Amino acid sequence: MTRRLMTLLPFLLAAACGSDPAPGTTGLGAAGVAAPVAPVPGATAGAPALPSTPTTGTNTGAPTTPTTGTPTTPTTTPTTSTPNMPTTPTNMGTAGAGANDPAACRGFSFENLIYSPGGSVLPNKCEPYNATTNNPYAVRCVDAWPWYKTKFPGDQFCILPPPPDKGVQYGVHPQGKKWFEQVSKQDLSGYTGVSDEWSMKDGEEEQANYTTTADNAQPNNYYRHYARMRPGSHHMIVSVQENPGAQEAWGPATMTGLTGGVSLPGAQRPDENTPKSLEKPMEDAGLFAKLPATPSIVFNMHHFNASGQEILKEAWTNLWWETDAKIEMHGILGLEIGQVITLAIPPGTTQDLHYSWNITQPIRLVEAFGHRHAWTSNFVAWVEDAGKNEIIYQSFKWLDEPTYRYDSMTTNPVPAPAQKTDGATSGVRTLMPGQKLHFNCHIEYTDARAKSEGGPMPSENGTLRFANEAFTAEMCILFGSTAAVALPQPTTDTSPLPDFATMSDR
Repeated sequence: MTRRLMTLLPFLLAAACGSDPAPGTTGLGAAGVAAPVAPVPGATAGAPALPSTPTTGTNTGAPTTPTTGTPTTPTTTPTTSTPNMPTTPTNMGTAGAGANDPAACRGFSFENLIYSPGGSVLPNKCEPYNATTNNPYAVRCVDAWPWYKTKFPGDQFCILPPPPDKGVQYGVHPQGKKWFEQVSKQDLSGYTGVSDEWSMKDGEEEQANYTTTADNAQPNNYYRHYARMRPGSHHMIVSVQENPGAQEAWGPATMTGLTGGVSLPGAQRPDENTPKSLEKPMEDAGLFAKLPATPSIVFNMHHFNASGQEILKEAWTNLWWETDAKIEMHGILGLEIGQVITLAIPPGTTQDLHYSWNITQPIRLVEAFGHRHAWTSNFVAWVEDAGKNEIIYQSFKWLDEPTYRYDSMTTNPVPAPAQKTDGATSGVRTLMPGQKLHFNCHIEYTDARAKSEGGPMPSENGTLRFANEAFTAEMCILFGSTAAVALPQPTTDTSPLPDFATMSDR
C-alpha cells in the first residue's frame, strides 16, 4: 500500500492571495474545540471493564425503561483537565464502593442501551465524573456493549449517540451511515475485511478528506460536544461545506476547513470534551455554536501511524442541542499567513517563530491549543501585561498536544517549564486592553532532535518548509476559541523572548 501525504501549502497559498477566513467561520475552534490531533502512542484496543449486567437506578433520557432506585448524585467540584488521556476503561468494582458487587455501581441500566442518556447520573456512580471514561453524555461503547470488540486499537473511544430528540452523532466509519444501525444490533461485520483506504500499516502517513452528513432536519444550536477518534491521527479538522463531493467517501485532502465553511468540533488527540465538567460553568451561560440543517460535513484527517500495528481510520462526534443560545463562539486561527509562504529552516539550525496580538477590547479566552510537528520542542503562549509575562499554555509533547479550557470548573496542570511538563493557567480568562497575547514555537532542526524523536536527519530532509508532514515539514499555529469577540490573525513579533519560550524539551 503506497501513501503520499498531501501538503497544505497550495491551499494556504490561495488563502494568502485573498481568501482569508472570516472570524468564526474557520474550520478550527468554534464552540471551544477544533482540531489538529496528536496520536496517543501505544494506545491499545479497549476491552469492556464495566460489567454488562444491568443494575437498578434511574436511566435519565435513555431508551430503556427506568428501574427503581436512587442513584448517587455526582460531585460538582472542579474537574481536572488531564492531557494524558486514559486508555484503560473505568472499573465498576472500586474498592469501598461496591467492590464485591459491581452491579451496585451502575448509575442507570445498560440493558438494551443504545443512546447516551445525558443528565446528571453517572454511568459508574462509584467513581467521580470523567469526561472521557465516566460521562452520561458520551457513554463508551465498551462499557454499555460488552460485545463491542474489534481488532483495531481505540475501541475505548467509541461513544453512544444522544437520543435523536436531544442531539446528533456523525462520524467516519467503514460502514458509512449504517454504522449505528449495524453496531447497535451487535453486527460487527463492517470491521472485518476493511479496504486499504480505511486502514493504515505501521509507519504510513497520509492526509485525506472524508465527507458525511448529519441527520438533523432543522438548524440547531449546540454547546455540549464530545469528539472522539481512534488513535493515529495528528489532526481532525471538521467543517460544514457546500457541494463537498461524494458522500460517505474518502477523497483528496483540501483545506476548506481552514479557509471557509462553518466550523465543527474536532480534536488533536483521541478525545476532546466541552465542557470538561459534568455541569456547565456559570460563565458559559448562553454560549452556543450553530449546526445547519442536514449539513454536508467534511473531516480533514492527517494520519501518522507510529503505533507498531495496523490502525483504523474512524471517528465519532456527539452534539447536544442547546436552548440557551445568546453568545456565539468564535474560533481562533492563530496563523500569520507569511509563515505559509516564507518558512525555510536550513538543516542544523534552531529558530523561533514568534507571533502576537495587541488586545484592544475585553475578550474572553475559552480554550487554546498549539499545533506543531516533530521539530518543535516547545510551544508556549503567554500574556504580557505591564512588562510581566504569564504563561497561559505550554506544551513540550508534540505527539500528545493538549487542549486547555479556561473556566471556573476546570483545573489545568500548572505550567512548569523547568520540569518540561505541559500546563496552563486555570479559571476564567479575559484578555484586557493594553495586554499582549504571544505564542512561540521553538524549532530545533538538528541531528540531536532527530535522534531523540526517531526522525530522519535534517540533511536528508533538506530545507524545512510549511506543510503537513510530521517529520519533513513544520508549522506553528495557535488554535482555540473566544466568546462573542473574535481575534484577528496574529502578526510577527521581533521582541526578545522570555527564557521559558526557548527551553528545549530535553
